[in-house]
Amino acid sequence: MSMTSPRPLLRLIATLLLALASPSVRAADVSPPAFLQWFDGSYATMEDRVPDVWAAGYGQLWLPPPGRAESSNFSVGYDVYDRFDLGSPGSPTLYGTETGLKRLARVLHRAGGDLYVDFVANHNGFADLGTPGFQASGGYPGFVLTAPGAVDGDFHSAFASGDLDGRLSGLIDIDHSRNLQYIRHPVPGFANNIPTGTTASNGRLANVPDENNRRFYPDRQQTPIFVFDPTTGESNIAIYPFNAANPLSGDPVSENAMGLLMRYAQWMVQTVGVDGFRIDAAKHMEPWVLNYFDRAVYRASTRNHLDGSRRDVFSFSEVFDGNREYLESFIRKDIDLSDPGRVGGNRDVLDFAQFFAFQSNLTGNGFQNDWRNVVSAGLDFHDDGRHNGSNGVMFVQSHDSFGPALNNVAHAYMLMHPGNAVVYFNGKEFGANRDFPKDGRGDALGGLYGDTIQRLVEIRNTHGRGNFRERWLEKEIYVYERSNSALVVLSNRMDNHYSQRTVDVDFPWGTYLVELTGNAEGDANIPKVLQVFNDCFECQSKVNITVKPNNGGDRGYLIYGLATPQAPSGLQLTNVSQVLSDPDPTAGTNGTRRLTDLHVITADSFTASLQTIEVNLLGSIRDRNADGDNALIKLDGGRDVNGNGQIDFRTPGGVSYGFENFTTKHSDLYTGGDGEFRQTISTVGLSEGVHFLEAIAFRHRDDGGPAAYSSFKKAIFVDRLPPESTLDGFAPIQTGVNENRRAAVRSLDQTADSVHVLLDLPAALSDEEVAAMVGSANRANQIDRDLFTRDFSGLAHGNHVLTVVSFEPTGNRSVLRLPGQFTSTIFGAGIGDLDHNGGFEPADVAAFETVLYSRNTEFSAAADADGDGLVDNDDLFALASPYLSTSVGPAARDAYRAALRRRGDVDASGVADAADIDFLRSQLGGAPTWLLDLNGDGALTDADTQLLIGTLFSTVPGDANLDGLVDSSDAAMLARGFGGATGWAGGDFDGDGFATLADLATLQTRLGHSSGGEFALSSAPVPEPTARTLALLAAAIVLLRRRERIRAY
Repeated sequence: MSMTSPRPLLRLIATLLLALASPSVRAADVSPPAFLQWFDGSYATMEDRVPDVWAAGYGQLWLPPPGRAESSNFSVGYDVYDRFDLGSPGSPTLYGTETGLKRLARVLHRAGGDLYVDFVANHNGFADLGTPGFQASGGYPGFVLTAPGAVDGDFHSAFASGDLDGRLSGLIDIDHSRNLQYIRHPVPGFANNIPTGTTASNGRLANVPDENNRRFYPDRQQTPIFVFDPTTGESNIAIYPFNAANPLSGDPVSENAMGLLMRYAQWMVQTVGVDGFRIDAAKHMEPWVLNYFDRAVYRASTRNHLDGSRRDVFSFSEVFDGNREYLESFIRKDIDLSDPGRVGGNRDVLDFAQFFAFQSNLTGNGFQNDWRNVVSAGLDFHDDGRHNGSNGVMFVQSHDSFGPALNNVAHAYMLMHPGNAVVYFNGKEFGANRDFPKDGRGDALGGLYGDTIQRLVEIRNTHGRGNFRERWLEKEIYVYERSNSALVVLSNRMDNHYSQRTVDVDFPWGTYLVELTGNAEGDANIPKVLQVFNDCFECQSKVNITVKPNNGGDRGYLIYGLATPQAPSGLQLTNVSQVLSDPDPTAGTNGTRRLTDLHVITADSFTASLQTIEVNLLGSIRDRNADGDNALIKLDGGRDVNGNGQIDFRTPGGVSYGFENFTTKHSDLYTGGDGEFRQTISTVGLSEGVHFLEAIAFRHRDDGGPAAYSSFKKAIFVDRLPPESTLDGFAPIQTGVNENRRAAVRSLDQTADSVHVLLDLPAALSDEEVAAMVGSANRANQIDRDLFTRDFSGLAHGNHVLTVVSFEPTGNRSVLRLPGQFTSTIFGAGIGDLDHNGGFEPADVAAFETVLYSRNTEFSAAADADGDGLVDNDDLFALASPYLSTSVGPAARDAYRAALRRRGDVDASGVADAADIDFLRSQLGGAPTWLLDLNGDGALTDADTQLLIGTLFSTVPGDANLDGLVDSSDAAMLARGFGGATGWAGGDFDGDGFATLADLATLQTRLGHSSGGEFALSSAPVPEPTARTLALLAAAIVLLRRRERIRAY
């Protein structure tokens, strides 16, 4: 057994003097938010569970290769077929579609997280020249299997060997030095397009020229950046951006296979939205390949920090090797922010040296285990002799390898250590018994298997600051401190022997430390609270600890840290209309069920409040500093929630990054307030959907130590507006077969989680009535993150109406009516053929009238002539074209004219006559009704009268008896009514209530008129004016003038 020697007295004095002189500027090692490696989960599930990722405290999400796999859509993705095919509507990869991945990136960014994916540049899939039909199909998109002068095309020979040229696990190895120049995403019209596949194999045909391939190229009309690459000596290198606003403006250029790989990396950053990469199989590629990768992603990120400074893509390589010098050769961190024109790298490496040390020394055999082989094994210590997080990405297990037996202990060591750390989670969404990827930590997000890892991640965030101090090292015990923040106590013993030690600490004398992991609960041997002491004034502070053994299990770890503010009710919200919760997870749903509740806000604002309380440790030990002296609030990755016009804390890397001050109320306990913090937040500017709200309450510190805080989180779902959807298409399912159509509905705001499509519903139905009709029979299939389809067959000729009902997870819905979906089909002669028998007949007119008089409680696509979704007078008038055609029989024509006449019965008397004209005129200017408002403009005006007379009665003023003729009979009727109050039948043609000389003049002008045109009944005669008619008219005029003279006296 050995223990670290005491510090020399001079070093101790110097350290203390430095601390006393400048406590506020002490350097502190950094533990950035941990990575969550999530495999075997769909993008849809991950998006739904971003609140869980955020609530657990992860800052980065690492996914498997997103491109199309060669072997099958059930592959994890390392056997790459097409990197750029991220899944499309109706043809997803194992994980989903390109739209789904982009949406996941946006939601993760909203939560303040970063997205990483596996970058596979060493190889493609298993197929090669020897695979039957593969070359004829075009091979791998963007690659050639063979070429003149290069029998193996873009690849190394199948007979090559070694790490660089040989096939890893049988996967065809890319020759990065081969310089075959092609337009590798071919576009029509380019002479140097890559050879096109001629015969499909397994449903695939590669390298077919397509204008849509332009989206895979940068837009060379955009402004490039110009850089110098110190690894090649090249200068003035132009790097053009992808055009997110107009993706098809990309410009194809000839390139080799390396060019395609580097273009892919840039595309993933600038178009898909990834923030970094895990570089697969890096040891199997030449080192210069990674230098080109650095150039490809240099200044590629389109996201800036809140202070406006640029974000650089971060990546880390997989190099399966324990040699630390060799591993370090893959690290490049030389970006110079003061020299943006010089390419640099921001690239680390997975710490396999540390991983192997875990595997060998945290086994189930306590005799074998030795902490002395663990603590200095990794890259972080090797590069500068310090545990400061400078190099290496630490991990305990992965998709390739199981972790050590003492898995919890290893995670405790890793997660409290400075530097990057990865927790591996296998969602098992695609099956529980897959050999690959390996099982991960089922508790990485909490759930069915407990919260061990989740709690460690939380402690990392709240207490994982301060310089690393090794406090005790022996074979079976390791203790280290994050200076003045937390003390980590680890054991690799497998028996039940407890050990006591006294260790130095940086905490001030009298400080209380509480056990944070929960491993002291229920264990009488382990104190829940420690108190710092010293042996003399200004002597080194110490604590007495008891080391917990694993006792055949995996609980041999303790973390003691400063007590932080308490708020038993957590973060409270007002204006919460409902809470969305998933059922508790089971063994089959542990990877898919969301654990974090969503608090639905439908109002324009809400108030978040945090009520802290006085802290009493163990119920009796008062810790006033833990009451807290400040709290901050953050919405999403950082928004101005307190309305002061800016985000209050914008310095990247700081604990307060993205947070705002509470301004509605700020009353901390430490300075004598009541402990409440409150902020009113507007939702008006927030997008619909999930948002992320966090408050942190800080322990009061007057000793210059790093921040220690408690975190309180609530996920909210803003639901002020109904879901917004639109029709994306109503095309034939099979070209040329118009009768069968596919309705495609796109969720514009991507909030809809279910969509129903109904056909030819009448317009009079209310939204509530429509919503009551939805069910499984009319539910659309979701074929993409934001795209839903439903198929219809046997459609008749006509203007169909689609009614789309979109639902959000909250139950909020929208009803969208989409008329005018014209289909020309073999069923029916056209608009007006309501029985679809291929002809226009009286039965069609009768059917039309049934729909018309239903007042839009019924609908027929063949009746909606103008395609507005209504069957109304406009359609009645428009049907003159088919019904009065010379090719239509007289019975149908007469039936149509009779239908017109019947519609003129606006007084509902059962007879269409002159009284209807008088009644309509009496109602002008009044409230419109369906019967009276003939032109449907929402007002009763003379235009309705003219429509009644001219179209429905098919006549003109002067035709008093409405027989379609203006003749002596009409003159006689006018003569009888002349001079008195009368209506149309008495000669009042201008509607002034009297038959006057003006009406006589109208009749005289129209004398001889006949409606023998298209609206006349086919059996009606068209007589000519006779001499007798004219004589009668003259006599009538004389009589009328005489009456007017008498009336004048």
